Amino acid sequence: MTEIEIKAHVYDRDTLLKKLREFAAYSQTVERYDTYYHLYTENALPNGKPYISCRIRKELNKTAEGVRETVFLTYKKKESLSSDPKKAVEVNDEKETVISCTEAVISLLSDIGFKEAHRKTKKVMDFTTETEFGTATLELCNVEKLGDFLEIEILSESSDEKIVESIKTELKKLLEKSGIPESQIEPKYYTQMLRELAEKT
Repeated sequence: MTEIEIKAHVYDRDTLLKKLREFAAYSQTVERYDTYYHLYTENALPNGKPYISCRIRKELNKTAEGVRETVFLTYKKKESLSSDPKKAVEVNDEKETVISCTEAVISLLSDIGFKEAHRKTKKVMDFTTETEFGTATLELCNVEKLGDFLEIEILSESSDEKIVESIKTELKKLLEKSGIPESQIEPKYYTQMLRELAEKT
């Protein structure tokens, strides 16, 4: 699947929630605990990075029956983001699977040569709405140490350039519908922001 995603800073949660409830359906509240692993390579990859990256995510889903825990292994081939906020849309080739034994996967990654790179914690309120390109997910995220963000994502079975460009336009329309200007789009990855914050402190 091709994941097309945009994220923007949120400075007023209450106002955003009011807007979201006008056109999107509340889905769930989850907590996500991400650990990233890097395998460094001798030569830079096509995306310019000197490493292959994967993620193990523990997701806690709060339901009426209690808390359900699911663990995912995710591998993404990321397209570099533009430094221009108005063009900062992520397009990722994403592969993801549920894993039942985290320790076994971590052991395998270690034996292959992957090293733990960094961690990230998000508390998320999920909303969904239908578009001509399928279901769009809108997530109000609180990222530990970084603050609140709105992530809007559409998954596409096609990576056709024209379709991807149309979906990018749809994401920006949803952002506007949510009451957030394009000037609040964040062009950096969370991991980059966390790394820069750690360097400052």
